[in-house]
Amino acid sequence: MTTTSRRAAAAVVLAVAFALVGGGCGTQAASGGRKDAPGRPASASRTAGDGASVGQVVFFTPAPRGPLDGHEVLGSRAGAERYAAAFTDAQDRVRLTAVARGTDFTRQVLVGWTRPTGCSTATAAALRLAGGRLELHVSQPEPLPECVVAFRVSVVFRVPRERMPARPEFA
Repeated sequence: MTTTSRRAAAAVVLAVAFALVGGGCGTQAASGGRKDAPGRPASASRTAGDGASVGQVVFFTPAPRGPLDGHEVLGSRAGAERYAAAFTDAQDRVRLTAVARGTDFTRQVLVGWTRPTGCSTATAAALRLAGGRLELHVSQPEPLPECVVAFRVSVVFRVPRERMPARPEFA
């Protein structure tokens, strides 16, 4: 193979690799989420209800690493420590375990939520309660036109037990 042929083959392989990685960035629609505009996750604020904010952010990480998508009410220290163990980053596990130890589970619960944010990094999150429905609101900038990696946000809120519905529904 000549030098020119090798360079051309390498360029094709590189282009295919970028296409595959960029395709992994995807949209929230691919993971069951809605989208308002290209590259921007939908706001959950269009749902009915009072939309009252609940809880305090006690853990926030906008990174491509982390547990699988999901949400969970953590009503005990054991449950919160099990949740922390699902994180791949050791520092995140330590931080979450400290949050669990600092939570009075007789008066508070933790709500953990992880979801993709597409091709831009989340900058903030809020937990809203509309009726019995919990909604995660994520703030983030517009993504760049090229996408190399899909981002996720993992956030944990501390919520007073009296504010938590008996059977919360997740938006």
